[in-house]
Amino acid sequence: MLLAAGVAAITAHHDVSRSIFRALRYVFGAEVVFVVVMAAVGALYQAISITREQRLYPPPGKLVDIDGYRLHLYCSGEGGPTVILDYGRVGSYLDWYYVQPQIARFARVCSYDRGGYGWSDPSPKPRLPSVMAEELHTLLARAGEKPPYVLVGHSFGSFDVLMYAHKYREEVAGIVLVDGAHPDQRFPFHWRDKLWLRAMQFTAPFGLPRWRHWCGGGSPEIAPIKTAIFCRAHIYRTDYDQWAAFSEGADEVRKLGSLGSLPLHVVSRDPDRAPSSSDPAFSTREQHWLKLQQQFLQLSSNATHTIATGSGHDVMKARPDVVVEAIRKIVVNKSGL
Repeated sequence: MLLAAGVAAITAHHDVSRSIFRALRYVFGAEVVFVVVMAAVGALYQAISITREQRLYPPPGKLVDIDGYRLHLYCSGEGGPTVILDYGRVGSYLDWYYVQPQIARFARVCSYDRGGYGWSDPSPKPRLPSVMAEELHTLLARAGEKPPYVLVGHSFGSFDVLMYAHKYREEVAGIVLVDGAHPDQRFPFHWRDKLWLRAMQFTAPFGLPRWRHWCGGGSPEIAPIKTAIFCRAHIYRTDYDQWAAFSEGADEVRKLGSLGSLPLHVVSRDPDRAPSSSDPAFSTREQHWLKLQQQFLQLSSNATHTIATGSGHDVMKARPDVVVEAIRKIVVNKSGL
């Protein structure tokens, strides 16, 4: 319409030009009204959905105050040492859905949501391993959980458990790294990822990601709970902040020293599994990843390594039996069962 109005003005058809511009104002005004109405409807849809989900899917664990904000801790089972489960860069206690019930058969086990994820409140502190290890320590103490702990970290969670072991060495009975992120790993934060996370953050209050099914998912038994957890704006703000801090966090972990003789079990994905698509660089990347996993063995004089045959990065979902067995070995050794 702008082009038509311009042509009419250039050819001296001024009445036509004015009519087109007048119509254009009406169209623009109608579009603004439409956007405002849709935003209001979306915000109402989001608010009703959140209220409904809070009633249907309350946090299974306890919300513990950590100096003005609350973290969610979910524990089950009895016996020691207590197993603490920490997920990857973005996730929740649900990442251990297939692992935690099996561990609860022979030990006390706790999964939790880091600040800003799952049912936990956003944390005002930097998303660095040193900070998150301190938050976890405070959470366990205020929840009444007693050491020693077997720390289990998947992917990015490996940074947190390694930092915890160095800060609170006397509380740690052993470590299991599940395809853990390595401080020498490259994890660039591209502009497309930044744009996507910001888009999700700013549209979530208006229900767009929920309506388009861009958030949630997972197996049928937990899909509704994941939707309740992930279709909220602060999840994506937290993910943005944590991803942006990855390099600084890696530097913190790189400076950590040896674990001495602390039991360490490294579980890594299968580098020989079939790639999901034709990718000539797949094998090269996987062999590099395997070398990084093997470097973790140098952290302790009491370290072992298991490759989860057939599994990709999410070993605790594809091969929970391998993860459970690695944890069981440390628990049995420490408890004398």
